[in-house]
Amino acid sequence: MLKTIRISLSFLFFSLIVIFFLDFTGVLPHEFHAMEMIQFVPALLAMHWVIIFVLLVLTALFGRVYCSSICPMGVYQDIVGWLRKKCTNKKHKKKYKYLPALNILRWSFLGATIVAFLFGFSFLVGLLDPYSAFGRMIVHLFKPAYLAGNNLLAALLIPVGNYTFYKVGIYMLSLSSTVIALATFIIISIMAWRNGRIYCNTVCPVGTLLGFISKHALYQIRFDSESCTLCGRCARACKASCIDFKNMTVDTSRCVNCFN
Repeated sequence: MLKTIRISLSFLFFSLIVIFFLDFTGVLPHEFHAMEMIQFVPALLAMHWVIIFVLLVLTALFGRVYCSSICPMGVYQDIVGWLRKKCTNKKHKKKYKYLPALNILRWSFLGATIVAFLFGFSFLVGLLDPYSAFGRMIVHLFKPAYLAGNNLLAALLIPVGNYTFYKVGIYMLSLSSTVIALATFIIISIMAWRNGRIYCNTVCPVGTLLGFISKHALYQIRFDSESCTLCGRCARACKASCIDFKNMTVDTSRCVNCFN
């Protein structure tokens, strides 16, 4: 039941955010901008303290549900992991395994982001912010293909008197941003394909910050020492690589509450 709720919420938030980035007609209601404002870094930059407070309280209660369902970059990595599962034959299907936390890297990325934020280095903040990185991927890599598909439909339908679609211009917004978007897409896709949520738990500053709070969350995933048989199935299903079944411990600072 919890997994179903998580997947449903993830699909809802992810779909709305993708539609928000792809829309070129301006027909979406203004309320769609809320998809941006409920994201951690944009809310912080806009000083929406109520939203920040809600996200922090949510994390303090239930752990990193923001990373699990609200952040589009987190959901994208889950999609890559799902594709890997579907595309890999059973004989060569790779399982996840427990990996120690790379805390030096985690805190380094978080520290660099905080310094950049305080001193106004917006480039680094935008580069490491998961929402900005995801938006850059959609706008620079997928939106041109989306517009090309629109133009193809327009070319097919307009001659027969259907004006539902109309031709629009396709152009590159920025070469440097496109290169960064492509590099981000390739790197995160490879990381997610090989090691699940390692980007969230090593590079993403939001994940590290919320992980510090999640470590002390009220409701956490725990081992039932009386029922556990040490079979290791939980660790093999953990895309965050945070379950050490041999010692019956869960690194809740990295757990994204997938309920898998």
